Amino acid sequence: MPPRRKKAGGLTEDDVVRLRGQLADGRRPRVALSGPQFEAGASGTVVRIGDPATDGADYLTVRVKVNGVTDELAFAPAELSTGRSGAAATQAGAPPAPARKARSRPATPRAAAPATASGVPAGAPATVPPPAPATQSGPTAQSGPTAQSGPATQSGPAAQSGSAAGSAAGRRRKAPAAPSVSVTISSSGAAWSVSASRGARTIAKSAPVPPGVVTAVVALLDQPAVSEAVAEINEAARQQAEQRAEQLRAELHDLEAVLATHRAPR
Repeated sequence: MPPRRKKAGGLTEDDVVRLRGQLADGRRPRVALSGPQFEAGASGTVVRIGDPATDGADYLTVRVKVNGVTDELAFAPAELSTGRSGAAATQAGAPPAPARKARSRPATPRAAAPATASGVPAGAPATVPPPAPATQSGPTAQSGPTAQSGPATQSGPAAQSGSAAGSAAGRRRKAPAAPSVSVTISSSGAAWSVSASRGARTIAKSAPVPPGVVTAVVALLDQPAVSEAVAEINEAARQQAEQRAEQLRAELHDLEAVLATHRAPR
């Protein structure tokens, strides 16, 4: 086998370093392409430069357009150049290069290429014309029944909102507790009064209550000790009132007699 001729042109180490710097600055440098599958003067955009130790000899990823289809292919530095003239010279003097293998892109997965009629997988190396449209990226490569997800596997904000609504419906709202009410009946001498509060708010303060009402209330409570204490106070007050009434009636009788002496005899 005759020795392989050295390719004309190609990227030098300095060229690769310069391209890395341009990518780091956010730019997309263009390079000339070599190979029979590309037209004369064809070029592409460098999108990534890997590491030959881990990515192999074809560690430069270039976005190219072949037969109207845009794809990202892997190249070796010797298969690229920085100018169109280098690409033309390489294509004229270099032996045919193997078909480019597509670099997988995590963001836009492509459908697997079908086997050819001869049984050889479409991804196997071969000196064939440009890649078939099956390897193209974009909406057409992602469409199809396999790209659809069924209702059983549906997830996201809609499923989460439905679950939250179901759990909220399952929870019963607890009714607020009613504020406590306090009622106090107290005596001051022979007089009775009632005070009441609803929570922290006073709704009645030292309102007078007749002794008979107090007696009726404690009778309904059916508390003998309370009834006895109330009866003692009310009985003492009743006796004092009765004595005072007798005294007043006697004084009234004397006053009536005095008034009678002031009447003219008939």
